[in-house]
Amino acid sequence: MDLQGHLEYDRENRERKGAAMGTIRDKVKWMGILLICMLLSGCASQRVASTLRPSDDKGLTLGQARFSIIGYTDVYEKPIPGIEEYRLTARQLQERAEVLYPELFSDDWTALPVMVRAEIKHDSSGLNLAAMLSGFTLGIIPFSGTAVTSHKITTDVRDALGESMADKNVSFDVEFGTWVTIFSPFGSLPVPGRADLPRDTVLLGIPLSGEPYAMKEKYGPYNTDIMIEAVVKNLRSIDTTAMETAYKARRSRLQEIAIDGQNYWSCLAPVISQESGRPVSFAAMLFQEKPDRGTKPYAQVVVARRGESGGWVPVNGYLRNTRKLTTVSTLMEGGAPSRIAVRVVEEPPLEDFIDTPDLTGPGRADNLRWSNGILLEAKNRSLEKLLREESRSALLGLVTRIEKSILDLNEQAERAKDRAQTKVEKGEGDPAPDRELSILCRQRIEVLKPVLGAIKQEVAARRQEQ
Repeated sequence: MDLQGHLEYDRENRERKGAAMGTIRDKVKWMGILLICMLLSGCASQRVASTLRPSDDKGLTLGQARFSIIGYTDVYEKPIPGIEEYRLTARQLQERAEVLYPELFSDDWTALPVMVRAEIKHDSSGLNLAAMLSGFTLGIIPFSGTAVTSHKITTDVRDALGESMADKNVSFDVEFGTWVTIFSPFGSLPVPGRADLPRDTVLLGIPLSGEPYAMKEKYGPYNTDIMIEAVVKNLRSIDTTAMETAYKARRSRLQEIAIDGQNYWSCLAPVISQESGRPVSFAAMLFQEKPDRGTKPYAQVVVARRGESGGWVPVNGYLRNTRKLTTVSTLMEGGAPSRIAVRVVEEPPLEDFIDTPDLTGPGRADNLRWSNGILLEAKNRSLEKLLREESRSALLGLVTRIEKSILDLNEQAERAKDRAQTKVEKGEGDPAPDRELSILCRQRIEVLKPVLGAIKQEVAARRQEQ
C-alpha cells in the first residue's frame, strides 16, 4: 500500500472511531436524561379514614342541658415526631364544638363543665413494610401501607356540685394510607381503600388532586371534628334527665347581687382538686357583667369547705375592695351550698382570720397585708367578746388553730427568706417580693401571739374554776 493509501485508511479509521464515540456519548446523554426523568417521576398518593365520623346533626339536643369543654389532656403511648403542631387545647375543642353542635355546646357560665382526656397510640409498622417491599422493586411498583392512630377519648361531666356525673369513653382509629414510587408514575394512581377526605396525589412533585402540601390545615380540623364526635357520643350515653337536672341546678347558682349599691353577677362554683379530682371547696365568683367562660371574675372568695366528716361547711369569705368590710357566704340546701348571701360586717369575727390566707397567687403579698390589717382590727374589737362567750372546748380548738397557723407562717417566712437570698447570690430575679412576703408573715405572727396568750390564759382560768 502506497503512502496515499495509508493516509486514506487512517482518515477512514479515525472517522469510524469518531462516529462510534459520538454514538456512545449520545447513548450516555440519553441514558442520563432517562435516569433523571425516572428520579423526578417519584409519585405518591395518600388517604385518611376514621372508624368514627361526625354526624353533621347541628340540631342535636340532649334535653335542655348545655355543655362546655373546660379541660383537655392528651397522653401518648410513645413520642410521635412532629405531633406538637397538631396537639389540641380545650379552647379549640370548645370553639369547634359550638360550630358543629350549636344546640349542645355553649360558652355560657352555666353550661355543665366537661373534661376530656385522650389516650393515643400510633402504629406505623404498615408503612415500614410497604417501604421495604417497594424497595425490592427499586421503587418501581407501589405497595399500599398504613399507619394507624388509636384514640381512647374519656369524657368527664361534672354536676352543679362538682361531682362526676359520668366518666364515659369511646375508642376510634384513624388510618392513614399511602403508596410511593420513585422510578415510575404508578404511585400517582389513587391509593386503594376508603377515604373520608379527597385523596392527595402527586406526580413529579405536582399536586394532581387534594391538598398534599396543606397537611396541618386539612388534617388538624379533621382530627378535631372526630374528637368532638367522640365527646358527643359519650354525652349521648348519659341519662338525659340527670343532665337536665344538673344543668338547671347550675343555672340556679348564677344570680345578681348588690354590693356597695352596685349590681354584680355572682356564680357559686365548685373548686376541683387536681390531685383527687374531687370538689374541695366552693367559691363565690363575682362579675361586673353577665359572665361567659372567657370573663375574668372581679373577685373570688371561698364560701364553703369540706369538713372533717366530708360534708360541706360554710365559711365567710371577705371582699377586699369595698367601702365597708363585706362578707360573702353561702346558704345551704340539702347539705350543699345553694345560694350566695352578702352582708356588711361591723365587727370582724377573730376566728375568721386565724388561718393563713392563700399565698400561692400573684397577689399573695397584697392579700396577706390586707388580712393582717383585718386580723389586727378583729383582735382589738372582737377578742374580749370571744373570750367571754365561747366555751372552753371552743377556745381550745382556737388555740390549736393559732399554733398551727404560727408554725405555717414561720415556715413560709423562712422559705421566702431563702428564696430571696438565693436570688441575691445568683443574681437571678428580684428578691424584693420574697423579702416582703417574709416580713408580712412575721408581722402576722406578732399579731397572733398576744391572741394566743390571752386565749390560753382564759382556758387556764376556767380550768381552775372547775
